[in-house]
Amino acid sequence: MKRFVLIIILILNLQSWTKADDISEFEIEGISIGDSLLDYTSEKEIKEKMITDYNSKTYSRYTLRSINSKNFKLYDDIQVHFKTQDKNYIIAAESGAIYNDNKFDECLDLKEKVIDDTKKILPEVFSYDGGTAPWLNIDSSGKTITSTYYFIFDRYKKYSDFIELACYDWNEELNQGTDHLKVGVNSKEFDQWLTEEAFK
Repeated sequence: MKRFVLIIILILNLQSWTKADDISEFEIEGISIGDSLLDYTSEKEIKEKMITDYNSKTYSRYTLRSINSKNFKLYDDIQVHFKTQDKNYIIAAESGAIYNDNKFDECLDLKEKVIDDTKKILPEVFSYDGGTAPWLNIDSSGKTITSTYYFIFDRYKKYSDFIELACYDWNEELNQGTDHLKVGVNSKEFDQWLTEEAFK
């Protein structure tokens, strides 16, 4: 029953996307690309807890946790990316995570359901299956697995705003992450950095 309710809530959240004209109008728990992170937390908190550990230091990330926010209705936390030197902390990408207690198969089932319903909601948006594969950028052992699906808003350009649905099966030996379903909304500019710089 819990999973069924979760699916219904996810679909209701996705239905609001049909009103969006561009990626900045999409919301995860009321947070959108183009918002300032300062609207949701203090600069002191950001500076203390931001992480800048990519090979390229252009962007940093910060995680808003549900335990600290009365507004989170679905996600356990929301991770946002912003330019490291941006004093306004404008959000360039965001993703909501739903942790699933190391039940990767259940995450895959939920992801497929969300994909099917997202296709109905956004029928004109190009989409494709990114497949299931080791996440070698993070774990060279190949034991951390991701299963990803993308909705690309401009398929004819090299970089595009995009929505990402993914399941993560973390290598427990790393003690670095928890298995989860991720729903991400990303700007074109962030896409370019992620592809060309982040892990180079």
